[in-house]
Amino acid sequence: MIFMSGIRAQQRLIDLVRCRSGNFAISFAILIPVLMGLTGAVVDFAVFQRQQADMQLAADAAALSAAKEMTIDTWSPTVASAVAKSYVDGNLGGIDPSSSSQYSVSTAVDKAAGKVKVNIDMDQYQYFVLGYFLKSPQIHVSSTASASGEAPVCVIGLEAAATRTIAINDSASVIAPACASYSNSIDPKGIEVKGGAVLQTAATCSAGGFSGGAGSFLPVPTADCPSLGDPLIDRVQPVVGPCDFTSYKAPKNAASTLNPGVYCDGILIDNGADVLFKPGVYIIKGGKLSTKNNGSVTGDGVTLFFTGTDGHMEFDGTSTVSLSAPETGPTAGLLVMQDRAMGLQDFEISSKKAAELLGTIYLPNGRFLVKAKNKIAESSAFTIIVARFIEISDKTKMYVNANYDLTKVPVPAGFGPNAKVKLSN
Repeated sequence: MIFMSGIRAQQRLIDLVRCRSGNFAISFAILIPVLMGLTGAVVDFAVFQRQQADMQLAADAAALSAAKEMTIDTWSPTVASAVAKSYVDGNLGGIDPSSSSQYSVSTAVDKAAGKVKVNIDMDQYQYFVLGYFLKSPQIHVSSTASASGEAPVCVIGLEAAATRTIAINDSASVIAPACASYSNSIDPKGIEVKGGAVLQTAATCSAGGFSGGAGSFLPVPTADCPSLGDPLIDRVQPVVGPCDFTSYKAPKNAASTLNPGVYCDGILIDNGADVLFKPGVYIIKGGKLSTKNNGSVTGDGVTLFFTGTDGHMEFDGTSTVSLSAPETGPTAGLLVMQDRAMGLQDFEISSKKAAELLGTIYLPNGRFLVKAKNKIAESSAFTIIVARFIEISDKTKMYVNANYDLTKVPVPAGFGPNAKVKLSN
């Protein structure tokens, strides 16, 4: 009896286990979709976080780039949108392999506050589970960047006390919409614009005052600004050696090539002479660099350094001039430079064909005179003028461009874009 009771108890135990195994199998089968859903949700959340982080980085980069561009392009919504879209496309081009997903970029420009806001929305990503719970758009990020600081300075009159440090006369105009002009003179007429002339800049500042009629300034200058001094005072001057040439005269009515070196008593390019300056530094030691009677001077990577008792230049109205400064070397970025030890000298451009003057014109004790009766430097990526006195007259249209990113010619330290751009609320 005891033996038979033990057999029955064992059988019941086996039946009980079998019963529970069935329940477990059924329960596990029910849990499989739940477990898969949880796994999918975990994967979805990881993908969501990664995408959101990548999009935020793209939005930050786009906002900073757009704000920086705005300091040069006068806060144009069109430009801001194009710059932002370009940066987002560049950063998100490989983020999402799903053909059904898509993102959109929008920008908002607040010129008064100096801010650019970039929004990025992403939708229609093929999530396992999360897509059923996310509203459209599935991911939204935004970033705002602000810019502070003044426009880059591109015209400086260094004279500290006299009247007419910067003078524009006789229906002439200086056109510099993307950069600023500055007069260090404390005189009440440190800047004078008259005779139908116009000074058009991003901003104009005078350590003293300014004089001009209605419409002479676009915008109206600011007076009593602190002096800038000479931003190029520490720039090393070329070493002047013995004369390589004396009273050089280019062949008339012929094309010729000139090599860098020391030219004593000037260079004359006259009577149809067409001279190509090879890259390098040309030291004019005394006398003048003169082009006249249809003379032509061209050259890339060129620095003209004037020294001696009366070293200067004069390009007459019949001449053709096309010059750009070096990209590298000790005079990189400097197109024209005057010895600081020289006395006051005139450097005159009257040429009606001087579309390119690419680089910095630095005349610490010179008077920069432009009397072209035509457009000047309009094809230059940028031109910077730093001179003791600056005078533009005779219906000249002097273009002072600030397209620094369009050339490899470097902008000297202290010039170029100087606005501070940062992420903000």
